[in-house]
Amino acid sequence: MKRFSAPKKSLGEIDTDAAAELLAATADITLVIDHEGVIRDVAAGSPDLAAEIDGKWVGQPWLSTVTVESRPKIASLLQDAAEGHPTRWRQVNHVTDRKVDLPVVYSAVKVGKKGRIIAVGRDLRAISVLQQRLVDAQQSVDREYARMRNAETRNRLLFQLASEAVLILDAASLRVVAANPAATQLLGLNDRKLAGRQFPEGLDEDTTEAVSTMLA
Repeated sequence: MKRFSAPKKSLGEIDTDAAAELLAATADITLVIDHEGVIRDVAAGSPDLAAEIDGKWVGQPWLSTVTVESRPKIASLLQDAAEGHPTRWRQVNHVTDRKVDLPVVYSAVKVGKKGRIIAVGRDLRAISVLQQRLVDAQQSVDREYARMRNAETRNRLLFQLASEAVLILDAASLRVVAANPAATQLLGLNDRKLAGRQFPEGLDEDTTEAVSTMLA
């Protein structure tokens, strides 16, 4: 992290109101937390976020606003900030009245002499929607692949068990690509010897002409 080289000189004229406006403008969510980890003030960068948290978080421990699995991350943020250590961004999920988690990534810093902590957060809902769409698309591809693989397996089984002779030819060259057991038995050749051979082959002149016309 690159810090200001002379913050007192360059930012010395910024008062509390200006600092509050700056924080609210640059972060989706800004929390003011006391030394006991209780939220004392909140700013939201959008109307929908404001409606989500307005009047619900102030006076509550920061830990109590997030899901159980997110609480160790909040505890770590509070501890690092209280000790004056740089905090890395941590994603947590807030509990909401809509039963849908609110994902936010936070960083925190200790300010002033009373042990207050400022936590700035970025709303990750848009990213979460994209991630869910990606997961859904991947699952759809996996299901389609499994369906095609099952269909291919069934077709191959039918191909092998069919009592009628079946040859699969390359459309451009009319060479044999595959032959089922009935075809190899009928033609007196194994599938390795049949593969790659030109078709029709081994038929009398009239039959060869009729088959060639049909294939054309």
